[in-house]
Amino acid sequence: MIEVAEALNTIVSKVLTNPVVEIEMASALNCVLAENVYSPIAMPPFNQSAMDGYALCGNRKNYRVVAEIKAGDSAEELELNLGEAARIFTGAMVPKNIWAIAKQEIVVTQQDRIELLQTVNENANIRLSGEELELDALAMQKGEILNPAAIGFLNGLGITSVKVYNKPNIALVVTGNELIRPGQELSKGKIFESNAAALSALLESMGFESDVSFVKDDYHSTLKVIDQAIEKHDLVIVTGGVSVGDYDYTYKVFEELGVEKGFYKVNQKPGKPLYFGLKGDVSIFGLPGNPAAALTCFYIYVLAAIRLKMGFSVPFLEKKQFIIAHDQIKKGSRAHFLKAKQANGFVSVNHRQSSAMLSSFIDANCLVYLPSEDQRIAKGSAVDTFILP
Repeated sequence: MIEVAEALNTIVSKVLTNPVVEIEMASALNCVLAENVYSPIAMPPFNQSAMDGYALCGNRKNYRVVAEIKAGDSAEELELNLGEAARIFTGAMVPKNIWAIAKQEIVVTQQDRIELLQTVNENANIRLSGEELELDALAMQKGEILNPAAIGFLNGLGITSVKVYNKPNIALVVTGNELIRPGQELSKGKIFESNAAALSALLESMGFESDVSFVKDDYHSTLKVIDQAIEKHDLVIVTGGVSVGDYDYTYKVFEELGVEKGFYKVNQKPGKPLYFGLKGDVSIFGLPGNPAAALTCFYIYVLAAIRLKMGFSVPFLEKKQFIIAHDQIKKGSRAHFLKAKQANGFVSVNHRQSSAMLSSFIDANCLVYLPSEDQRIAKGSAVDTFILP
């Protein structure tokens, strides 16, 4: 059994980054750039009006309005004389010889004449060509994450595809004789399945698809399903059967299939019977069957492996320190990950921390981490807290 930090370091040292692929921008959300991206245009590509108003030729008080320029119009050939103005709208192209844009709120109009109620400075309310980005300038660096703003930014530059580290192809294998699907009759000794539902939904919310398989507690069936999952995917998650019971076959199957063990069992609660290994480039996790333990292990360990495969330089959940709002007693010598809520610099641990109870995860927005050596945490102490995505 190893400590949490050693388990995390093992994942970082062994998980390989996926190959580079070129994909359409529409599919690139949350991917990591595998190369620098340079701007094919200046941004903005021409001098733009920052608001509705009047484009002024010359610095004076009164002007004659001789043209109108809407967003999307070309003003390439339009040239005003001194004392002339053009009605102009936000985002529209500014003619070459314009002193400034007067916002419409400071203008008095009378037929084709306008009078300024205030003076305007040179280039006021004009977005100058290239002020955000010059032609061929570095737009985004290799290693940056393509979040929604980045997607919009690159689309605004006219970029249609980017090179990124390929998203992992994920298999989710759920084991257990006791599990039935919602909608079936709940006979004695059975429980409704929740691990596949929770983990596949979580993966989907992060932009990943997963192939889900269910298998009974039978050695040969488990061997076949896990073997096929490893063959077809580059990240495999198995829930249940990883402990040491008579009908727990996951660990034995991993050995039979030649999986190189990274670690097995972590000194933590929940999720002690956690397995991580590799077969070639395939990262393989055996998670506990208890749903809250499985979800905790996913957030702390599996998500880190997914992000490493995608090229993230910092794969772990964001960690901050908050002030705990109450005394907290930790029993035993294992490190604890506790479902909790944080707000305004304070954190409170939720009730019902059992590894079998998912309900305490519903309104949790973080996991409080208590190291193995801590026993009592006094109210007002700072505690390490992992922020849930």
